[in-house]
Amino acid sequence: MAPVDATAVLNDVGERAAVSPSADIASTGASQSTPPPRALGVTFWLAAGWIAVLLFVAVFADLLPVRDPDALGIRTREVEKFERPGWNAPFGGDGVGHDQFARVIAGTRPALIIGISVTLIGGLIGMAVGLASGYLRGKLDAVSALLIDMALAFPGLVLVIAVRAAFGNSIYVFVALFSVASVPAYARIVRGATLSLSERAFVDVAQAMGASKLRILWRELAPNIAVPALAFAFIGFALVIVAEGGLAFVGLSLDQITWGQLIADGTGEINEHPHVSLIPATVMFLTILSFNLVGDGIRSHFAPREVATRRRFRTEGPPSPSSGGSTLRVDQLRTTLHTQSGDVRVVDDVSFELDAGDCLAIVGESGSGKTMMLRSIVGAFALADVTRSGTVEVEGTDMLRIAPDELRSVLGSHIGMVPQNPLTALNPVRRIETQIIEPMRAHRSISKSQARAEALELMQHVGIPDPERRLRDYPHQLSGGMRQRITIAIALANQPKLLLADEPTTALDVTVQDQILRLLLGLQRDLEMAMILVTHDLAVVRGFADRVAIAYGGQLVESGTIERIFNDPKHRYTAALLSSVPDLELEPHSRLVTIEGQPPPLIDPSPGCRFAPRCPAATDLCHTTEPERTDDEDRWFRCHFPVTGDAEIETAGSRSTRPADAIRAETQGVN
Repeated sequence: MAPVDATAVLNDVGERAAVSPSADIASTGASQSTPPPRALGVTFWLAAGWIAVLLFVAVFADLLPVRDPDALGIRTREVEKFERPGWNAPFGGDGVGHDQFARVIAGTRPALIIGISVTLIGGLIGMAVGLASGYLRGKLDAVSALLIDMALAFPGLVLVIAVRAAFGNSIYVFVALFSVASVPAYARIVRGATLSLSERAFVDVAQAMGASKLRILWRELAPNIAVPALAFAFIGFALVIVAEGGLAFVGLSLDQITWGQLIADGTGEINEHPHVSLIPATVMFLTILSFNLVGDGIRSHFAPREVATRRRFRTEGPPSPSSGGSTLRVDQLRTTLHTQSGDVRVVDDVSFELDAGDCLAIVGESGSGKTMMLRSIVGAFALADVTRSGTVEVEGTDMLRIAPDELRSVLGSHIGMVPQNPLTALNPVRRIETQIIEPMRAHRSISKSQARAEALELMQHVGIPDPERRLRDYPHQLSGGMRQRITIAIALANQPKLLLADEPTTALDVTVQDQILRLLLGLQRDLEMAMILVTHDLAVVRGFADRVAIAYGGQLVESGTIERIFNDPKHRYTAALLSSVPDLELEPHSRLVTIEGQPPPLIDPSPGCRFAPRCPAATDLCHTTEPERTDDEDRWFRCHFPVTGDAEIETAGSRSTRPADAIRAETQGVN
């Protein structure tokens, strides 16, 4: 296992975990293997079975023991005129004694030929146009977008009539016609997805590695587009069948039997003999529904990201008795995310209290659960299936068991949250003024002019120059530091009692980081707020927080005052973090102290201490028995063999085994 570099621990810790819950899961719960895809379900397989039957019928229609679809029952006496469905004719007969069952089977082949051909031709051409247009941009994109808009605006019925009059109504004409008509739809969908994906970091990395544009299109973008494009292809297939049926109603059908033609032929007798139209209509309906269901199933089954389709938050167990007086009280909080790869215990038995005016810093590596602790307090989860237990009280309000309407009022007025990345947290299409004013008017009876005046005052308070002009700006017009100041202003819009700051300086340079942290600290003290600061910078912890809690494996392993934790750490992980802080007094290019190994998976974690696999002092007891909490004056810790002196602190980590020239190359920015 590669060692974790001290710089990564201190400068990068928390970045991946704070981006999203799914990122947290990826780094903590399912790092050992790729999670199995979700089950497709009975509905999917029923739909796929129907499609398989249709394919079999279309291929072997000539070999099936059915009547001639063109045979007139009034002559052969095999099927009566308007005969009702029965053993003789399962789908009944039409007005001249045609066997409707045989005609529905005969209509299956042209339906599938048109659908499959149009989907392949139109889909492949549309994907190629959309990919090239969305990635290459420039004149190609401008011309492609114009042609797509023109094609979608052109009346399709006029085109059908003109083409049919000039070339006839053979199946080849319809395939070509529908293929041309479907290209713009595929191109627009793929172009939109490509425009978004081409801005992603993995494309920039491929470009930096010297990959050609064709390689990026084929190897980087096309696989990401394939799943949504395939899902739309099944829907497009169904739309082609619908289109053919619609044309049959206006007399523009094929020169052979089709389902649309059968439905149209029976509409005149639908009152007296409804089976003539309804049975082929039902077959068409089931076919369209099946293709839609299969498309949706493929998208959800093979999508690279888990999509929450149903939100289900559960709370287990009773709350602990309230002690009163604290702004925030967290007691034995546990949060489990139920995912397709298993139950991920992202927060496990976390307890702490925070009074007004106090600042608690939570420190830990990526995937240690820092961000999920904040999310567990406010109940903000991207995943749908979450179970929480324990107690979270804000100003005496039970956040885990409160009614949804009351929860929204508490979140808007009692709790403010400063996100890690302000660029993604701010709405790109709304002005700054609207985004600051909205929480004020949502939770207070206040006029727009009064809210605007308060917004101006807030912007001045957070140090934004020329606030009158900046109120009219959009997020992209502001620098990173100004965007973060805006998110702070939004969090303080209703003067909350509790402020949650989740890595608020990660995306900022060092100078701006210091400004933002000093701003947060000043506001917290002026407003006497309780504040939780999630950070990876131990210098920030020492300079700005009152107390520090060390997070590891979804738990808090040690907590106490700044002086006790920095001067006399007890948990081996805390000591390792402190020993890995770069020492500027060391000789140039000295080897860095590292923490060997990786954070533990949180799906079925080991029964003992979660740091045991990485701890140089671990014994069998550490691997089998979870340590109890030990209270020691103004701090507590969980460790079987706590650190006893400075010598053990120095040896808690290990010196990097990387060659000195590799370290030198990194410090000089050389790959």
